[in-house]
Amino acid sequence: MIHRPTVPVRALSLLIAVFLTGCSGEDAARDTGLPPGAYARLQLEAAYPEPFSFLNGVREMSDGTLLAADPLSQVVLRMDLVAGTADTLGRVGEGPQEYKQPDQVFPLPGDSTLLVDLGRTQLTVIGPDGVFHDGMRMANATEDGRVEVIMPRAVDRDGRLYFTGSRGMDQGPPDSTLVLRYDRRTQAADTMGWAWRPEPIVSRSGSSVRMMGRQMEGRDDWAVGPDGRFALVRSGDYSVEWRYPDGRVVKGPPNAVETPRIDDAEKRAYLEQRSSSGVMTMIGTSSSGAVQMSMSRGGVGMAMESNPAEYQWAERFAPFRPDRSMVSPTGELWVERWLPASRAPQMNVFDGDGGMMGTVDLPERRQLIGFGSTAEGEPAAYLVRTDEFDLKWLELYRIVR
Repeated sequence: MIHRPTVPVRALSLLIAVFLTGCSGEDAARDTGLPPGAYARLQLEAAYPEPFSFLNGVREMSDGTLLAADPLSQVVLRMDLVAGTADTLGRVGEGPQEYKQPDQVFPLPGDSTLLVDLGRTQLTVIGPDGVFHDGMRMANATEDGRVEVIMPRAVDRDGRLYFTGSRGMDQGPPDSTLVLRYDRRTQAADTMGWAWRPEPIVSRSGSSVRMMGRQMEGRDDWAVGPDGRFALVRSGDYSVEWRYPDGRVVKGPPNAVETPRIDDAEKRAYLEQRSSSGVMTMIGTSSSGAVQMSMSRGGVGMAMESNPAEYQWAERFAPFRPDRSMVSPTGELWVERWLPASRAPQMNVFDGDGGMMGTVDLPERRQLIGFGSTAEGEPAAYLVRTDEFDLKWLELYRIVR
């Protein structure tokens, strides 16, 4: 990628309609100046001038700069989004200050950053000065013979890592997966909850075993707030269950939503997306018992048949997309609906009691990848736009309410 300064894109506003419960559109318009029924609008603050090959998150620093990792271009950047400039941190390699496939960045205490390096299967700590420090292995053998893979999906303000537990074929309920929290100081993990997932279809061919569920089938999702509040999004009745650090458990009501039928065009689009940016993991053990693991993002098309007839499929879209739910700094849960590709992306926003506050329509071809703030300290959202060439463009939107 070539990074050059540019003038940020500003003053382009997108009206985001959110229908509140318990508040009429007329009241909202009178109180906020928004059209009837509108809850908020997103105002484009800045857009980074260069594309990424892949981008699934950013880390906002205390000085307003951003860290981002692009695993397909093999680069870690520290960016000034307003100025449109960036510096590269580290380099590709096996030694100090090096990485092989940097995939994701998460905030750690003290303005440090956790870097997920898929290529080295390592979690590396980056100091606030950009210096890389020793990290930890992502895969470790457990006492019961399993290989536990720590692939973080969230990190709280205390630096604890949240991830989906791995297991063997005969370990744990086949229709559930364990969500764990790992404390790097004590090197111990505790259970946050069980998330439902469809039971996988197991096929054997000689010594090879393949586990794969029906494609596009719904499953529970989860998300974590900076304060450690944990949300489970239930696929069965589309409800939200909160588990708070003080031990409280709050369950919200079920929600009825549209679930369109899945046609062949949607199946092909899904397989194409999986093959271009999915993660492939291979785990084994050496003769000495040491764990050996390799991970990579992208290029898994060689292992994915492009013909939808090669797979079993769900009949209808699930209520929401898995692995996309996020908790905002103010404690709201944002859940992305799973809709046909022809429709603009849509978010449902839930409050701390599990009640649906409303619906947010995002601009077309965008995905929410994080929350942050503007230069003035106003709440903001980071979105990624995917263009017709599958390149990713980072945008910052002010959340105006």
